[in-house]
Amino acid sequence: MSAKVVFETGKRSFQILRLAPGGTAQTYVRSWRVMRAGTVVAMTRSRSGTIPIVGATAVWRRRLYDTFEFLNDFRKSSTQQQLCRSLLGYAKRFGATNLLAGPIPPPHALRHEQVSHVLLDAWPEQWSARYFSKGYLFRDPTIQLVNRGNAPFLWSEIDKVSRVGPFGRRVMEEATEFKLCEGLTIPFATLEGQPVGFSIAGEKLDPDPHDRLAFQFVAACAFGCAANLADRKWDSKPVRLSPRQRDVLSWASEGFTVDEIADRLGISRNTADTHLRSARERLGVANTVHAVAEAFRHGLIA
Repeated sequence: MSAKVVFETGKRSFQILRLAPGGTAQTYVRSWRVMRAGTVVAMTRSRSGTIPIVGATAVWRRRLYDTFEFLNDFRKSSTQQQLCRSLLGYAKRFGATNLLAGPIPPPHALRHEQVSHVLLDAWPEQWSARYFSKGYLFRDPTIQLVNRGNAPFLWSEIDKVSRVGPFGRRVMEEATEFKLCEGLTIPFATLEGQPVGFSIAGEKLDPDPHDRLAFQFVAACAFGCAANLADRKWDSKPVRLSPRQRDVLSWASEGFTVDEIADRLGISRNTADTHLRSARERLGVANTVHAVAEAFRHGLIA
């Protein structure tokens, strides 16, 4: 059985497929509607007319109510950094310390196009720099499953649903160097059909079935809120960067470290770092990878 949850914000709509896990159903939820911008607004029935929910009724309802309270709280986030902090505050209960989310770029997209698709970024910065500069995106087995429209999965389950080649295994092993040892990925799609990946990870992740189900709602809502925040940036006053700030971001987009950027530009490391920090502040982001993404979205670097 499967269900479709549609999430709507001012300009965008998203859907999650195969929301409910399989197994013996003890409780059935037929439908509900929450009419409030920025939250899940509708849940449709599967063909059988019911949606299976695993677990005791009282437990599931309590988790559901707690989740909706949380959703209404983080709708108030005014920046993507605040949204990331709220999400990790929620997900730390089952061990998550990092997250990354965004629509998947088209095949053969250049590095700067890949980075510009990131909407929520609380990933280790050095790992992101390596990941995008070395072209890992489309060799990553989690992204391959997202593009296939797979049901939500733990990274430990990847071998059960996909054949992972040597390069894909290398990507997963390298991620552990940055304490991304275990993860949960929620694949879903925009109503236009564009695949979206939403991953949380940490040294040890231990979500129970109720956590996994609840986090699917959370991920959909968070992604919608992030998209709304990105839309607001386009509608707000244009961001301006100095020529040197553009220079350091351009080199950062190629995967260069602060030391390498300083060497290329013939400036000190401290000066290069200061320009990067100033660029991040002007773009309203917390790390360089996100700054590069925002700079591309605003057309500040090419």
